[in-house]
Amino acid sequence: MVQMNCPKCGAPFEYEPGMRFKQCDYCGTMIYIDKSRVMFYYIIPFSISREQATQVFRRWASGPKMAKGLENSRIKSLKAMYFPVYRFVRNVNGEEKVFIKPAKTTLLPGLSNLKVPPGDMKIFDRNFPVGNAEVVQPDMSMDTYLPNLPGEGKEQEIVYFPIYEIRYEFQGKEYVAIMDGSSGEVFASYFPPRSSVPYLLLASLTFILAAVGAAVGTMVSGWGWFLVLVGMGIGIGGGYYIAKKY
Repeated sequence: MVQMNCPKCGAPFEYEPGMRFKQCDYCGTMIYIDKSRVMFYYIIPFSISREQATQVFRRWASGPKMAKGLENSRIKSLKAMYFPVYRFVRNVNGEEKVFIKPAKTTLLPGLSNLKVPPGDMKIFDRNFPVGNAEVVQPDMSMDTYLPNLPGEGKEQEIVYFPIYEIRYEFQGKEYVAIMDGSSGEVFASYFPPRSSVPYLLLASLTFILAAVGAAVGTMVSGWGWFLVLVGMGIGIGGGYYIAKKY
């Protein structure tokens, strides 16, 4: 429920989001509800459990860009929270567009790239079961964004978005990743990358052997082909070894 005051008698009244008109219970005035001037509050429930979040994180950490063994890193904490974002619906040149902006100052990665699916939003009030998740309170006014948004405002709301803050340790260092608690998408501003040095060394050695083989081949064809085959063998075998070890 959303609360506002009657513009005629000043009496407070409540109405459901989505209503366009409401009759004042005190003076009987029929009130038009201007969504562009009212703030609605919604929340998106978690669809990924803590156990599933751990599994999703392990799969993300085993990606080809990640350091070898990162999927086995120690998770120090897995914190569930509802993070507030502003959802602005604007009329831009006759087309409805949606803009998502953080309602809380933060250094956590990815929170400016969240995508809010409208179909998953529930009305947020004191009766909504948040469980053990922390509800983070906004500290930024929507006026921070309104002057720079294009078009004409149709409606705006605060949406409490489900996220997991994952702090993990790898080779003695601590890292932070953020997981979308509804889609499982993982965001990280920094993570231990897979080393490229062994691949560069292998590529250089293979290139040198192939070049020498080509040069020798112009003089002694047997030795030239031998060096080329050796280079191919080193490239294939070395690539497999590096992929397994690094």
